[in-house]
Amino acid sequence: MNGKTYLFFILSIALLWSCEKEQAPPVIESIEPAFGSAETLVTIQGQNLGAIKQVTFSGQSVNFNTAYNSEVALLFRIPNNIPLGEHEVALITEGGTALTEFRITLEPPAVFSINPEFASPGDVVTVIGKNFYEPISVYFFDSIQTEIVTLFPDSMEIIVPEGIQKGRVTVDANGGVAISPVDFFSILQILVNDFDGNGMRNETNKWGFVGQVDQNAQTAIQSSNPEPIDGNFLKLTGTDALDITWIGGTQSHFGFPGDDFTTFGIKTGINNTLLEMDVNNNGKDNTFLSLILLEHDGETSDFVHEVRLKKSGWQRLSIPLNRFSNFEGRIVDPTKIKLIKVHLTDKDNSDQPLEANVDNIRFVEIL
Repeated sequence: MNGKTYLFFILSIALLWSCEKEQAPPVIESIEPAFGSAETLVTIQGQNLGAIKQVTFSGQSVNFNTAYNSEVALLFRIPNNIPLGEHEVALITEGGTALTEFRITLEPPAVFSINPEFASPGDVVTVIGKNFYEPISVYFFDSIQTEIVTLFPDSMEIIVPEGIQKGRVTVDANGGVAISPVDFFSILQILVNDFDGNGMRNETNKWGFVGQVDQNAQTAIQSSNPEPIDGNFLKLTGTDALDITWIGGTQSHFGFPGDDFTTFGIKTGINNTLLEMDVNNNGKDNTFLSLILLEHDGETSDFVHEVRLKKSGWQRLSIPLNRFSNFEGRIVDPTKIKLIKVHLTDKDNSDQPLEANVDNIRFVEIL
């Protein structure tokens, strides 16, 4: 090999070596997800990612396994020692550096339940879940933001906003977004009587008393024994002295001119309306209540649903109106309801005294 040939050979080898050493800079096309907590698996896609030397979050190096990257993709998990917040992510190679952004958050939230699942605008409901960390916002139906009253990592109290009817509740927390597993319903309430002077039929003397109950219009309203929920309540006591099961009770707006032709103004259908009340048997576990509805300009017979009061303390009854039927099996028409009866019945013929305390009688319309 002469000198010229040898020199040409050396220059060629050097040129090839320098070409092989030169690398194109990395290019990031996407990062998925764009935020997450520690241990989140991150996928970066792009070009020229096969020879990455270092991955950093705001200058802090992150370990990655070269077995999980190629020229077009890199996979790694967020380590536990990266601080929360926004970070500049750098992929460093011999050919250059590519930059993107990633936000380290806490664990993603989850919503397990809403209690109650229906309420009126302005009411406070409780959301049960996990990882409720600030910054956090709550929306009804993805768009109507509401006020958070109290906040804990596993629960929060929120106010039902105006302008909603039916839909999911969305929690947008530090770690991501969660949606309630069931729909929330907005409701309208028609207060019949809370025995504190409010409601559509609030005058005590408009409640008629029949049968063997110990009370009358002057003695039925009590404020103690048991401890009231708030203010006054209606007390019914008695025994089945005649051994006919029925003891008696009370009924709303009875015997006043015009009252027999006044409905409660319910507009929703039979499957969307409830009768609610708070009750307390005051330790008398054999107490049965017959709840009775009457119609205006409709069926003349009673529409009845019977319940047993066997829990201690105050409890809330929430009874769909489709459970109220007459002796022919016909279901009550909510729009025609004009009167409510609350009667005691004795099921065991023991002649033991029975007691039912009633408060906050209302109809609930689910919109």
